Amino acid sequence: MARLLHGRPLAERVKADTRARADALRRRNIHPMLAIVGLGGDPAAHSYVQRLERSATDCGIQTSGGFLPRDTTEGQLIVQLEQLSSDPTVNGILLLTPLPGALDEAHVIDHIAIAKDVEGMHPFNMGFLADGRPRFVPSTADAIVELLKFYEIPLEGAHAVIIGRSTVIGRPAAYLLLAENATVTIAHRRTKDLAKLTQLADIVVVGVGRPAFLTGAMLKAGATVVDAGINMTPNGLAGDVELESVADVADALSPVPGGLGAVTAALLLRNVVTATERQAS
Repeated sequence: MARLLHGRPLAERVKADTRARADALRRRNIHPMLAIVGLGGDPAAHSYVQRLERSATDCGIQTSGGFLPRDTTEGQLIVQLEQLSSDPTVNGILLLTPLPGALDEAHVIDHIAIAKDVEGMHPFNMGFLADGRPRFVPSTADAIVELLKFYEIPLEGAHAVIIGRSTVIGRPAAYLLLAENATVTIAHRRTKDLAKLTQLADIVVVGVGRPAFLTGAMLKAGATVVDAGINMTPNGLAGDVELESVADVADALSPVPGGLGAVTAALLLRNVVTATERQAS
């Protein structure tokens, strides 16, 4: 059976460091503030925000904002983001995605101040990451690599296959793994013979939003699997991994729930403190 790569120990380490840095800022009368902006919001999104707000409080970070009406127009959303970007009391901005309806998500993200883009979604921050000079990195992608390093999974020279090419998981995770000297293959829904690729991989990262998508038959013995999927099923929260068959083949596996989630939130809050420090320097 695969050993489970639980995220909680790493998340607590990150939060302790973040809390200490936030305390140092408060001693200078500087109070880190994260503004959260979402539209509508299903129960899962509201639950996520509530958990994030509790973690922020635990780290000494204030939060503001919340959910705008679902029928908020693109122009109204942009105005809100521009106001937060120019507000000196706000240090970080989190825009909850995906956005509903026909809103142009990429265009909206352009209106988040680069210095407050703690989720690393602005194209300038994406560009710095691609150039090997990361400033803010999407927190889920960051959590993938930090979790692997925490559990001392060898990255240098390893072949990593990432299933999913989103700008918040697949692509940034590829850049981060390349920086660790891994050999990276990005696969997606139109990749032919996907199993032939994954069966060669030392590390498989999957984040496609399809329950039980990755099976043990798609892996080589001893692989490490990082499950970045989030799916609400009749049996509760599940990832993209078919747990039983993968656990029989893999050497290590991040579970859902209990894997990346806590680490992702902790790294996002760390980015808020980093942004505050930079703005205060």
